[in-house]
Amino acid sequence: MDSGDKPGSRVMAVLSRAFAGSIVDRREVTAAIREFEELMSTMQKEPSPTDMVSLRRAEVDNMRDIIRHQDEKIRNMDERLNKGSLRVSPAPGLETDRNQVDTERRLELADRFNAVFEHEWRAAYSELRASMYWRELECVYTLMRVIRNACDMCLQLSEDQVDKLVLAMEDVVLDPLNGNAHISQAYTQYNSEVYSDGMREAQRFALQYRAGRAEASVSAVIQLFTDTKLQAIIDPRYLRRDFKRYIDKVVELVWLMTTLEPRMRLYWQRQNERVNQDFFYLYRGQQGEYVNQTVWPAVFMHNTGRLIYKGQITPV
Repeated sequence: MDSGDKPGSRVMAVLSRAFAGSIVDRREVTAAIREFEELMSTMQKEPSPTDMVSLRRAEVDNMRDIIRHQDEKIRNMDERLNKGSLRVSPAPGLETDRNQVDTERRLELADRFNAVFEHEWRAAYSELRASMYWRELECVYTLMRVIRNACDMCLQLSEDQVDKLVLAMEDVVLDPLNGNAHISQAYTQYNSEVYSDGMREAQRFALQYRAGRAEASVSAVIQLFTDTKLQAIIDPRYLRRDFKRYIDKVVELVWLMTTLEPRMRLYWQRQNERVNQDFFYLYRGQQGEYVNQTVWPAVFMHNTGRLIYKGQITPV
């Protein structure tokens, strides 16, 4: 029996490709889910020590999350671009790395983001240790939560922002004299169906405009983060100068990286995953095989682009 026929081989192949940042084809995802369900059913009836070792519980949980995320991305793409009987054309290859101006912008943002770890992160870490009397991992976890919350907020905000720009442009075209009468109608149509050809064209210009004007939104995005996310990270009464500077820098740079098209990628590992030393250094020379906590994320050119900076991991 070759490796391609081993139980769980398709599951682990999907997992490995997803970890590497690749988009997995829906058919491969479906086949992996089917194989996973059959394998789990067999293991429940007649548990095999070999299979139990090769598919550790942490890897199974990670696989479920990744497959769910990949399937949701494909489903959303289908809903927006493949409604009804239309066929989805293969997406053109990303040309970001071949575009000198865009590449320089991404490298500049990566440099600025990585510099935050050397300056604002270390200052905020020392401040939390001194003012909150937290242990090392508590400080590391809190500082990483700022990045994770910033990524979630900026992603949602950037998508909403483009939708509003597209709908506004489409509405002006549909109703050039009034300009506002059809916004609710267009929004309903967008949610119930898909972008029209005109709206897809508007989206292309909206993405370019938003990327060029993202700097103007920074102050408002930082304020939104403070109003909606800070309370879950730290009691605002204990917010000190260095931690505030760290938050401002992280939110600013995450926003600017998110508003590029395609957006840049920040990647972190979850607890109990095997450390990916291709993407991460071991924090302060610590030794270990599995992740205890991501200290600082790895930075990629975009979702399928090359690695720019490795991150930092505390291992166990």
